[in-house]
Amino acid sequence: MFFKKYLNLIIVTFLALGFFAATASFNYFSQENDYVKWTSPDETANYFFTKNFAMTGELAVMEKANLLGNNLVVPRSVRSDQGFIKPVSFLGISLIYGTIAALTDISVIPYLTPFFAALGIIVFYLTIRRIFSDRVGLWSAFMLAVFPAYTYYTVRSMFHNVLFIVMLLFGLYFFLLSLAERREKIYCRFLTWKLPVRTWLEFLAAALSGIFIGLTVITRTSEILWLLPSLLIIWVFYARRYGLVKTLIFIAGLALPLLWVAYYNQILYGSFWYGGYNEMNKSLEDIAKSGGAILQFGLGMDSLAYYRDYFLTIAKNIFYFGFNPGLSKSMFINYVVKMFPVLFYAGLAGLLFLIVQNCRRFKKKHLVYVLVWLLFSTFLIVYYGSWRFNDNPDVTRFTIGNSYTRYWLPFYLGLMPLASLALIRVSRALLLMSSKTVSRVRRWAATGLQAMATAVFAAISILFVLFGSEEGLMYLYYNNLAERDNTRLIWSLTEPSGIIITRYYDKFFWPERRIIMGALPDDGILRAVQQLVNYYPVYYYNFYLKPVDVDYLNNSKFTPYYLRMSEVKKVNPKFGLYKLELATSTPATSTSMLKK
Repeated sequence: MFFKKYLNLIIVTFLALGFFAATASFNYFSQENDYVKWTSPDETANYFFTKNFAMTGELAVMEKANLLGNNLVVPRSVRSDQGFIKPVSFLGISLIYGTIAALTDISVIPYLTPFFAALGIIVFYLTIRRIFSDRVGLWSAFMLAVFPAYTYYTVRSMFHNVLFIVMLLFGLYFFLLSLAERREKIYCRFLTWKLPVRTWLEFLAAALSGIFIGLTVITRTSEILWLLPSLLIIWVFYARRYGLVKTLIFIAGLALPLLWVAYYNQILYGSFWYGGYNEMNKSLEDIAKSGGAILQFGLGMDSLAYYRDYFLTIAKNIFYFGFNPGLSKSMFINYVVKMFPVLFYAGLAGLLFLIVQNCRRFKKKHLVYVLVWLLFSTFLIVYYGSWRFNDNPDVTRFTIGNSYTRYWLPFYLGLMPLASLALIRVSRALLLMSSKTVSRVRRWAATGLQAMATAVFAAISILFVLFGSEEGLMYLYYNNLAERDNTRLIWSLTEPSGIIITRYYDKFFWPERRIIMGALPDDGILRAVQQLVNYYPVYYYNFYLKPVDVDYLNNSKFTPYYLRMSEVKKVNPKFGLYKLELATSTPATSTSMLKK
């Protein structure tokens, strides 16, 4: 009886275990204890600060070379303030993973996203079964476990997006638990309060819901633009049932992660509200200044212009990437309709089935689901679709590695229950047999059709994520192995105290070597190098330059800075390593700057 009751949960649990083993193996086989590298500067920075927080309890790291190098000695996704290098990205992933690694071991960091993503499959099933049905939850979990974007960004495990999704799923699941209908009343006393045990459990669920939503916010704070309105819609529909006490408990739980990150924001950036993104900080300043000015005016005609300007300021700062509906439509077609056509069209069919079903028998939870999904999906498509993200060097290619697929993960997940609903409805409709047919046979036949369709979806998805483009996981794996050999060669040719100027390879060379981002000749970099070569070995790694090109740079561009460049090694047919040194004596530099 127990096995039959929880059969689907057991199936999903084994599915999650298989997902964890498959995704964690990528990092296990492509990395080594002394070589943990990532294919994105964002991932590299997140891993560095996570590891540093686990080991030291701090996020900022002093880099003395920046005192001489005009704060240029930093890779991408990192900033330098008066010599201290700090995160540019959101702090949530470094704080959460760093805390776990501090309690266990730093070697677990590359496997934390696969672990949480596997849990996310289980929680997704538990959440969807409460909104729709157990069968819809089961097939939704299968779709999530093989969905290319979810798998891809689980493997690329130092991105925020999968952790964001999983924290949100936990928050929503505990919210649903806190709404559970009361049945038998078994009383329990806490201090002076005597309440049913189920009520205490609902209070606990409300607290956990708030905590996980707070962790969601600190993981990707920019998503609050759609997350807050979505939560407000849910609360409005369930405010009476949720009650004041659980609302206050939820807010208290929500505040804990926010206070956690505010503390580190104050330490790193001098404000509880500011983060590593200077553009976001400026947007907050603009909105705050406009809001302060608007308070000086009443409701007269003269104040209308101020109200208009205030809301224009908000719109301008929210749509930092611009507002381009035409481009959003194009990106939607390429990254939804063309990239995942089965999910898209099945999801649309499921939406139609749900509308018809609710016309016959209305359910509030279905209405809330559709309203919230349409709200945040529209925002995500317009907000991120209005900008061109060129993660792939070939700007004409629409591949899974471009940022749209990770930014639109909430939209994709929202389609899955609708697609599952369509799968169930269609399979049952195809098996409408005569009344003589045993209903159990019909149910098993429908289940078989559903399983076959899901298996086909899984096969298509797995092949796509492995081989679907030049950014497929198999190509990524072999590229990582090749870059590992190249990186180790450069390390062998340079000193541990060295600085490497490069445009592309910061994500591999750093933090074992200091990095200046850019290409030569560049006046700002050359001025910094003029000071740095007195204390640090300085190298240049970029496209290979012929001897005549090196002579040209030495005799013209480098002369005002008293620098000369010499070839160290032609690393491969495309790239070369060069060393920069003083050509003659240079103006004295401050002796107070000590070589690290």
